[in-house]
Amino acid sequence: MKRMKQNLKYQLLVLVIALSMASLHAQEGPVAIWKFQNFEKEEKITSQGEQWWQKPVLERRHSIEEHISGNKSSLNGNFFKLVPGVSGNAILLDGITSYVECKGNHCPEVSNDFSVGAWTALGAYPINWCPVADHNISSGKGYFLGIDALGHAGFKLYDTDGKLHEIESEERIPLRKWTHIEGVYSPTKGMVLYLDGHAVALSEVDGKFSPASNANFLIGKHSIKRRPEGTIRPHATEEIYSHLDGLIDELIVYDRSLSSKEISAYVKQILPSSPPSLQPRSLPSVPGQGEFGAVYTTLKYYEAWDALWRVGNSADVVIRFNNMDGKLIFWRGTGYIPHWVSENGIWNNNEFVETWSEKGCHEPMSDKRCQYAKVQIVENTPARVVVHWRYALNDNWYNISRVDSLTGWGEWVDEVYTVYPDGVAVRKATLYSVNPATSFEWQESISVMGPGQRPDDNLQPEALTFSNLKGDICSYSWKEGLPTKFVEEGFILNPENPVIQLINTNSELKPFVILDPASNPKWRIFNSELHPERSIFPWWNHWPTAQNACDGRFAMDTDQASHSSLSNASWDTYSQTDNTVTKIMLHGLTTAPADHLAPLAKSWSNPPELKIKGSDSYKNNGYDKSERIYQLRCLEKGDPEELTIELNASVDSPIENFCLLIENWGRSDPSIEMNNTPLSVDKGYYFGHNMSIEGTDLLIWIESVSTKPIRLMVSPKITD
Repeated sequence: MKRMKQNLKYQLLVLVIALSMASLHAQEGPVAIWKFQNFEKEEKITSQGEQWWQKPVLERRHSIEEHISGNKSSLNGNFFKLVPGVSGNAILLDGITSYVECKGNHCPEVSNDFSVGAWTALGAYPINWCPVADHNISSGKGYFLGIDALGHAGFKLYDTDGKLHEIESEERIPLRKWTHIEGVYSPTKGMVLYLDGHAVALSEVDGKFSPASNANFLIGKHSIKRRPEGTIRPHATEEIYSHLDGLIDELIVYDRSLSSKEISAYVKQILPSSPPSLQPRSLPSVPGQGEFGAVYTTLKYYEAWDALWRVGNSADVVIRFNNMDGKLIFWRGTGYIPHWVSENGIWNNNEFVETWSEKGCHEPMSDKRCQYAKVQIVENTPARVVVHWRYALNDNWYNISRVDSLTGWGEWVDEVYTVYPDGVAVRKATLYSVNPATSFEWQESISVMGPGQRPDDNLQPEALTFSNLKGDICSYSWKEGLPTKFVEEGFILNPENPVIQLINTNSELKPFVILDPASNPKWRIFNSELHPERSIFPWWNHWPTAQNACDGRFAMDTDQASHSSLSNASWDTYSQTDNTVTKIMLHGLTTAPADHLAPLAKSWSNPPELKIKGSDSYKNNGYDKSERIYQLRCLEKGDPEELTIELNASVDSPIENFCLLIENWGRSDPSIEMNNTPLSVDKGYYFGHNMSIEGTDLLIWIESVSTKPIRLMVSPKITD
């Protein structure tokens, strides 16, 4: 009996030890793991009533399992997906809307010592501090492990006195590379931050950690709204939650402090051999040169951004040219602001109409979702393309400027782009306003960069060259800082009477602007908001593609699409009424130097006189600069006779390609001779027909360069 009692005592002792060891092992193990292996989808339909207009509401809910407890965390946002991770799958978050949230009573509880870590791979840096894990830091309790707008890792926690303690890495987390980040706290050793198993920051904590009890746990979204880091005009920028743009995997929380050996061993064990599953990002590309014309399409950026848009397959407009590998693109990612795109993908634009209020800029840059901006193809023939872009002058909250109390209409703009096969277009911008005499900006030379690019990649240091009609030129360089030579109060002084601007991009095809010398053009160097340590040019990324309400933000890195500005032009109006102002300019892409564009400028601003010879069947309606076209009218509607015209070209009024519009010509194809020599269609000329309310018009594009008079004969082609 005595022996039995001893055996029983021994067995009880073994059981107690075993239970103690099991308990100790449980305490040493993680209290929460999000493995992101799969997610669940639930649909719930809720009736709103029995009336015909009370449609049922469909709710879609997604959740993901926390591995230790089996509890579900909600998976929220417009776009997320599972992709290959460091161990099985990882969660891809869009950086704009998506995040994971664990409700308070299901959150991992930590007391004194604790550790929190995860693997992450960034597609772009967050706009401000963004958590991998945020346990109620907004309440003045709990902890935060995350990344700032420059890619520094950070670990933060509150003590029981409400004091925030924080440490961050000096080194930056690289984009598109798996990185392990870990924060460890103990009352004796304080805080330690690890990157890829190496301690990179530490600090003592003179206080006791204050855990967040029964509070929500956020993954990939901050619990505090902030303006983006680098905000320039806070009054015109909204505070928002920052979201993580990229991948998270193996998020693990311990209720104890891990040792450096444990962290290092774990990282070495899990270290992925394959790069993260992040789609490359670049501005939309379009196949090279093709048949001249405009097409509707929906251009792709990257999957998460594309998923934001409620559009079909005809959201954007692209114009291609058959004689050059350049494009004119109207893309929703820029608010449809038209961009000349070079053969190697360098984007440039000539801005838009802009005004201002106490809420910041009113402009299509602020129309991030294209709620007001619309683009449509008006004409599309081999002879020319006409595109209409319409937009409101709205601020970042979609308030339109100077709303008329009588009509309810604010300020709107119609811009018409008349584009020709030689890569030259007329921009005709008409502003509608109750006060068109107030302050507006009509042109700014803007270069747009995709992710991975900075202004210095797209622009030569000697970025601008100006020319007058005499061929005198002067170039302006940013190599030693903002140009100051030949500049007075921002305005350029050389050459005299400049009408041509060429942007010296790192491409064969370069964008240019030509203004009518009769409109008194003045050019000003953009001379504010420089950050020389990042670029010799001004550099921002609140536009394009960004979705938050921000009126100005310095680019922190090349992770986002961004833009730079070089100059502004001011010039007189083309036409004006009580409620409208119209201005015009010539622009396009060229391989020619600036002074070689003088003949083109003369051919538009001082075109050769056109005379009709030997016929009373046509009327000459003159040259329209706003369309770069000679206008004639067939008086015998739909029954054209032979038409002979002379263009009195000279050195001061040269021909640099030209277009004829013959109204009411009818459906006949034309046959053309120049100086008694027949021209071949698609070689010497292109033509097309347009239907109008009155009849069918003929458009003829003639490829010809001359400083001497020419004679042109146009006759209806006889068909069998």
